[in-house]
Amino acid sequence: MKKTLCDIMVDLETMDNTASSAIVSIGATQCDLITGEFGDSYYRVVDLKGQVDRGLSISTDTLYWWMEQSDGARKSLTIPGKITLEKMCVQFSDWLHNIGSSPEKLRLWGNGASFDNAILRHAYTKLDINFPIPFWNDRDMRTIVGFYPSQLQEKWRRTTIREGTHHNALDDAKHQVRYCSHILNELGVKEIY
Repeated sequence: MKKTLCDIMVDLETMDNTASSAIVSIGATQCDLITGEFGDSYYRVVDLKGQVDRGLSISTDTLYWWMEQSDGARKSLTIPGKITLEKMCVQFSDWLHNIGSSPEKLRLWGNGASFDNAILRHAYTKLDINFPIPFWNDRDMRTIVGFYPSQLQEKWRRTTIREGTHHNALDDAKHQVRYCSHILNELGVKEIY
């Protein structure tokens, strides 16, 4: 019987750096952080229209930051087929319900829990939609990284070929899984609860 993957790594591209930020895109992948195995993934580009009216924020500093990013990163935000924030939340919830494990058993990993996870939960709250993963299952990959000596972090960054586009939400989520898996294996971690 195939093992159910209960870890979800999420990455958001946003228009601010606060919990109230407008969401530009979401990438999430079902994974096993110990083995680095990937399961199903979810990626959507979200239309900014209407998000400010719902109380989500856009900062000028973040707009300027986006203007300085690579063409690939900016293009990933302008693809056709953008969906509304509400549709993204409903679809993401449906995806979580259909990936093989009850959402109450899933662990939501972000970079970090006070950024990606908090922004996502805030958007759901603004839309009055129930977020399916309980708050006590929020996890922060920065905690894992913090256990890894800084000189080894730097060595990994120098020697690892980064796959995908920086600041594409799904590519970033998968990169975060690879990094966490590497660290956990280096530290000899065999299981996550």
